[in-house]
Order: sequence, then structure tokens, then C-alpha cells
Amino acid sequence: MPTTRKTSEQIDMVQLLRNVGRPKNLYMEVMRSIKEAIFRGDYGPGQSLPSEKDMALLLGVSRPVLREALRALQLQGFLDVRRGSRGGTYVTNLSNISIRDNLEDLLRIGKLSMADLTRARLLLEPEVFRLAAENASVEQLAEMAAMEDEANRSTDPKRRITLHSDFHRLVAAASGSPIYLRFMQIIFDFMEVFAVTIQPTDLAAHDDQEHSQIFEALQRRDGERAAMLAREHAEKVTRAMIKLEKQWLKALESRESEVS
Repeated sequence: MPTTRKTSEQIDMVQLLRNVGRPKNLYMEVMRSIKEAIFRGDYGPGQSLPSEKDMALLLGVSRPVLREALRALQLQGFLDVRRGSRGGTYVTNLSNISIRDNLEDLLRIGKLSMADLTRARLLLEPEVFRLAAENASVEQLAEMAAMEDEANRSTDPKRRITLHSDFHRLVAAASGSPIYLRFMQIIFDFMEVFAVTIQPTDLAAHDDQEHSQIFEALQRRDGERAAMLAREHAEKVTRAMIKLEKQWLKALESRESEVS
């Protein structure tokens, strides 16, 4: 019977499984092993993975378990399964990975960064708040007030993060621009998941008083002041989150070097 020759990179994939033991949900560990191989550069964008038979053998798992892991990675945007004469499982360019489900992975491979968000947010948000001061309905202003009141009273850090993010989303909706609303939803999906995932406590840089001042400007229909305060608030929070991102990536690199 012919034997399959293992490369050093493939042996590393097997070792990852052996180091951590056999979890109950084995397919999730298989997913992690394949992603680690992608992060190491063993399989780059456009490159195919070994055949299903060979990979199952190398990882020491059944083919149904492997298929489950590959299917999940395909849904997350890591892999592309092709049919036909040139079929196989290929690594994607990793541009379509879900932010909400794979924030840490996107940060690690450099597909997203807080610097990217900073540029977009500082361009968009002042104009969004200026328009909201002009266009917000009485009902929307009342909802903003209730949201901020709940955030200020909440003692749950994750709940506070969600409420603060929802305040910005609501202001974007009040701007009356569906395009600005969509862009702001993308930005604050990233911000919210980042804050909860990387540091599940409320950011010290987030001063509740700043939201109160912004809301007062919105209530007075003072678009220029709302825009100015929104920019100052965004600059302060984003600087803190860029610092947090760097600290997290450094700590992650340190943990990975210890494992290897």
C-alpha cells in the first residue's frame, strides 16, 4: 500500500492537535489547526489544501469530522470549495471573512486594523452627527436619551459597550442618509466586537459626559457643535483602542512564541 509522505508543515498541524488533546467538539480543533497553518503561511491565498483523504489521515480524524471543519471554514470565508476537473479546497484571499465572527483572525492577518477604522470614522461621523442634528425626529431623540440613560446606569461592561455603540447607530439612522447608516453600522460592528472581544470591560477612554454633551447639541439642533464634539470624541476613543490593539497583538505574539 502506498504511503503518504508528511512535510514538516503538515507534521506541525498534527502536533497542534496532540498538544491540546482531543476536545469533545473535535471539528473545532481541526478548524483551529487549519487556520493556524494558514496564518503561518503554509497555505497562502489561492493555494489548495491536501486532498480530503490525505488531510484526514494527517490530522488523525475521520473524514466526516474533517468535512464539518472545512464546511465551517468555507462559511467563515477562509476556504473556497471548487468542483470540476480543477476542483479542490482552496484558501481564499481572506477579504470576505465575517467581522463579527472572526475579528481576532482579521486583526492577526492584517485585513483590518484600528487605523483603518480611524480614517473612515473621522471622515464620516462628524457629518453624520451634523445631519442628525437637522433631521432627528422627536421620537429618535427620545430613544437616544433613554439609551444613554440606561448606559449610564448599567453596571454590566458588555451591556454598556453595546448601548454606547447603539447610540452611534441610532444617530446614523437619524441622519436620514441610508448610505451613511450602512457605513456606520459596519464601523460600529467592528468597534463593538473589538471592545468586547479584546477587552471585555468598558473602555476607560469612554467618558459618558461626552455623549451627554453631544446629545445636548443634537437636541438644540446645533449641527456644527454636534459635529465638532463627535470628532473630538471619536479621536479620543480611537487613540485608546489603537493602543489596546497593539497591546493585544503583542501579547498574542508572546503567547504563540511560548507555545512554539
